Amino acid sequence: MPNSSTSAQTAEQAAGQTAGQAAGQAAGQSVARTPAAALPPEGLAPVSVTQEQLWLLDRLDPGNAGYNSTVLWQLDGPLDTEALRRALAAVVRRQQMLRASVVAVDGVPYQRVAESVPVPLTVTDLTGLPEADRTAAAERTVAEAAHRPFDLGRPPLFRVELVRTGAERHVMALVIHHIVSDGWSVQVLLQEVADLYAGEVTGAPVSLPELAVQFTDYAREQRERLAGPRGRALADYWTRQLAGAPVTLDLPTDRPRTGAADFAGDRHVFQVPAELRTALTGLARASRASTFMVTLAAFTALLHRLTGQQDLLVGTPVGNRDKPQWGPLVGYFADTLVMRGDLGGDPTFRELLGRTRTTALQGFVHRDLPFRTLVEAVRPERAVNRNPLFQVMFILQNIPPRRRQAELPGVVMTRLDDVRTTSIFDLRFDLFEFEDEMRGQLEYSTRLFDRSTIERTARQYLALLADACADPDRPVSALDLGAADPQQSGADAAAGFNDDLGGF
Repeated sequence: MPNSSTSAQTAEQAAGQTAGQAAGQAAGQSVARTPAAALPPEGLAPVSVTQEQLWLLDRLDPGNAGYNSTVLWQLDGPLDTEALRRALAAVVRRQQMLRASVVAVDGVPYQRVAESVPVPLTVTDLTGLPEADRTAAAERTVAEAAHRPFDLGRPPLFRVELVRTGAERHVMALVIHHIVSDGWSVQVLLQEVADLYAGEVTGAPVSLPELAVQFTDYAREQRERLAGPRGRALADYWTRQLAGAPVTLDLPTDRPRTGAADFAGDRHVFQVPAELRTALTGLARASRASTFMVTLAAFTALLHRLTGQQDLLVGTPVGNRDKPQWGPLVGYFADTLVMRGDLGGDPTFRELLGRTRTTALQGFVHRDLPFRTLVEAVRPERAVNRNPLFQVMFILQNIPPRRRQAELPGVVMTRLDDVRTTSIFDLRFDLFEFEDEMRGQLEYSTRLFDRSTIERTARQYLALLADACADPDRPVSALDLGAADPQQSGADAAAGFNDDLGGF
C-alpha cells in the first residue's frame, strides 16, 4: 500500500482536477451546496467536498468520461472466472462506495448506498477470432469500457471488463469513477479481490478484518471539521499563503488557448538515468530534504526558465488518509495542495531547495483544506479554459516492491499501459520511484502541445536536474537545459512501462 505521508509520494490522482475545471465552468450558474453540518434526508449520507465538485462537473458536462480511472492487467494462467466474480461480489458487499451513487435533493447532492448491486463483471471471448486480430480487438474492447461514461445516480460506479484472448490469457480492465475512488482505493480493491479469489480457488478460509468505518463517515467528519475553528484557520492560512500569487502559468504552447477546456491528451514516458537518481538522493540527504522536494524544486526551476515567471503555482496531490481507519477503505480521499514556487532574486538551486522545503512542510501541515474550499476562499480570476490557481501538476510516487506484481493463485498479473487519451491539466508531470529505478511521465493537453515539445521538456528537466545535483550552488538561471538533439538525451521508456503502478 502506498505511503500517504508528507512526502506526497502517493498514488492519488489530484482532486484539483475536479475543482479546477468546475470553478471556471460554473461561473454564473447557481447550484446549491451541501450544508456543512446539516442532517441529510433519511437513507442518504453527505458527500465530501471533492465528491461534490465531481458531481457538479458531471451536471455541467453530462456523459464526460474524463474522471474515469482505468487500470489494466494481462492475466496469464488458468483463471477461474466465476471465482473472480464471487470474490468481487464479496468486496462490493464489504465496501460501501462500490454500492454508492449520488442523488440530488432540492439541488443538494447526497450519497445513497444501495443494499446490493449487480456485480459489473463482463466477459468477452475473442478466441473465436484469428489470433492475429485478437490484440487489436481487445484494445478496442477495453478502450470502449474505459471511455464509457457513468450515470452518477445509478450504482455501481465501476466496471470490470475481462477479455479472453487465449486459452489461458485474459486482459482485465478495472474502470472506476473518481467520485468513489482514488489511486490508493484501487490497490485496496485489488488486494481484497486477490485475497478472496485465493480463498475461492484453494478452499482455504479467508477472513478480511471488519471495517470499523466507511467513507460516508469520513465525508461527515470532513464537513463538521470544516464548519469549525480548524476550517477557519485553514482558510486563513491559505489565503495568506497565496495572497498576490499569479493564478496563470504562461507556458509557451504550440497552439493558442481557445474556447472551453477539454480533456484531449496524450502521454510521454521517459527513463531517469540511474546515476542521476543516485545524485538527487544524495543531494536530498545532504540538504535534509526529501526526494519529492528536490524533484519539485527542479520542476519549478524548469517552469521558471520556460516562462520567465519568478512566482508560480504548482499542484501536487495528498492522500488525506491520516487516520488508520481510513486506510482499508475504497473512497475518494485524495485532494490537492498548491505549492508556491519563489524564484525571486535568481537563487542558487540550493537556496531554491530550501525555499521549496519550507513551503512543502508548511503546506502538508495545512493539507486538510479541500481544494474547492481553497478556491472559494482565495477567489481567483476564473476562465472556462484554465484550471484556477494552477495549470500544471507535479506528482512523485514511491512504488514499494510488493506493488510490482499482484498475485492470483496460478495466474501471473502484468500491469499494462493505460488506454486513456485524456489530460485534465495543461501538463501533469509524474515521477515513479521504484526500488531499483526511476521513471517519468508527462501527460499533456494535445490541444496545446505537440509531442515533440513534450519530449524536449522531458529532456530539459533531466538536464537541469543533473546540473543542479552536480553543482547545487549554481544559480537557477545558469543551470544547463541540455542538448536540443534527442539522440543526446535519455531514452523513451514507454515500451517497458508495464509495471504495477497502482491506479492513478
